[in-house]
Amino acid sequence: MRGITMAAALAASIWAMPAMAQSADPARMVDLSRPEQVAKLLQEAGYKAELKKHDSSGDPYISSAANGSAFTIEFYDCSAAKGCTSMQFFSWYKKEPYFSVAMANRWNATKRFLRIVIDKDGDLSTWMDVTTIGKVSFANFADTVDWWQSMTGDLFDFMEEEEKAAGGKK
Repeated sequence: MRGITMAAALAASIWAMPAMAQSADPARMVDLSRPEQVAKLLQEAGYKAELKKHDSSGDPYISSAANGSAFTIEFYDCSAAKGCTSMQFFSWYKKEPYFSVAMANRWNATKRFLRIVIDKDGDLSTWMDVTTIGKVSFANFADTVDWWQSMTGDLFDFMEEEEKAAGGKK
């Protein structure tokens, strides 16, 4: 009986894995220094991924979404010859009454990968930095995107708890 339960749990976990983890050979090496390649990898995995350029600087970024929330992947130190040396998953949330520096500190004290700040206007920004130097396995890239999705899900739960504690949502 225990073997059947474990087999069912394993089958369910494989079925529930993100499309990204199942969509390609996990050992395949990918180049994340090229924004167009990152956009294609996200699209291959079933994510929305629109490659854009900032109006003011012309720097590339990708517009996407996870957990029902928009985010961007910003690219840094880019050149045509070498590509970009890093990228940053980034999202921003308009000021809420319960947002505070103390709230950000509570989050940041217990989380390694996803950081949050409250800016001077009271808005919340969150980001995760990733180096793009050298190729990585598709499995590594899939894990990076999974970390972002998982951590933003955790952040939404955290923000809901903070709002309740502040006397907001019941």
